[in-house]
Amino acid sequence: MSTLIQGDQIRALMLGIRATRGPTTLVQNTGTSLFTVAAGKVALTGVIGEVTTAVANTASLTAKLQFTPSGGSAADLCAATGITADVAGTLYSLTSGVVTDLLSIQSVSVLGVTPVLAAEVPSVTFAHLLWRPIVVRAGALSILVSNHDPGTGAVKWLLTYIPLDDGASVAAS
Repeated sequence: MSTLIQGDQIRALMLGIRATRGPTTLVQNTGTSLFTVAAGKVALTGVIGEVTTAVANTASLTAKLQFTPSGGSAADLCAATGITADVAGTLYSLTSGVVTDLLSIQSVSVLGVTPVLAAEVPSVTFAHLLWRPIVVRAGALSILVSNHDPGTGAVKWLLTYIPLDDGASVAAS
């Protein structure tokens, strides 16, 4: 039996183009650039991080994603979320782009899956895509770790997007 459409083609049809960034070391109070949006507007359909090196067991350690448009100031894409002692394999995702938690958590309800926000569960092994795509213009998406120096921890990132302007693209920073 032949396969007429490949997995990467289905992903591109459903989510858009994929950009990836290798493991990023977590650094205190420094906006570490993850992706650069160039030449126009894009609709972000998913932003997912996967811990590759365990995060230190440091009390009150938090992280949030930010977007800085070219020539503008950084704006939070999510609230600061606790990442203390997250183990390798823990998944983070941006769920709505409306300053909610970076780390998505879910519980099962009678009608299906119900997202639960404003909480932290160590070692989350699932992630949501964006509920609704968010549109950003040329600029940089970064992660900001605050409160304490993590000492250890690294996260690799995957972003999916649809170009809205001809020539617009996203690349790892």
